[in-house]
Amino acid sequence: MNRPLRSRARWGHLLAVLALQGCVLAPHAAPINPAIGGRLISAENGQPVPGAALILEVASDTSHSYQVRSDSQGRFAFGAHEDWRLFAVLADAPMCIVAMTAEAQGFQPRHCVWTSRHGCPTQSPPIGDLELIPAQWNDHRADTLLANAGDCVDPATWTSR
Repeated sequence: MNRPLRSRARWGHLLAVLALQGCVLAPHAAPINPAIGGRLISAENGQPVPGAALILEVASDTSHSYQVRSDSQGRFAFGAHEDWRLFAVLADAPMCIVAMTAEAQGFQPRHCVWTSRHGCPTQSPPIGDLELIPAQWNDHRADTLLANAGDCVDPATWTSR
């Protein structure tokens, strides 16, 4: 008869320690990334870039990587992903870094990075059309576009939370 009481006491101690660490037992879905989509176009002529390989990497308290290809119209889409968690953290969620890379034959790679100091974003960023710079561009046209290459999302129109 003492055994069930000791077992309950141990669980009570465990839950108390977790609560002191800022965690509570609360099964829930934590966002990894929202749905992310857009269209790749050539910076030279505005034509769609089909068949490009896109990689989405998400790094927070866990890391995830996803890959898609652009379709015949240059469109691409990453689905939203969640991860089931047993404990909820009461303090600030961990920093989240989301990086997307687009690579296509005949073009320079395009890199986009978003960060959030309080967990991974839950809202889809308004990406729209992303320009890919032709590989043969080595002049001021490429320099101008490369200066803003990481700005895949206008911060004035999107907040990560």
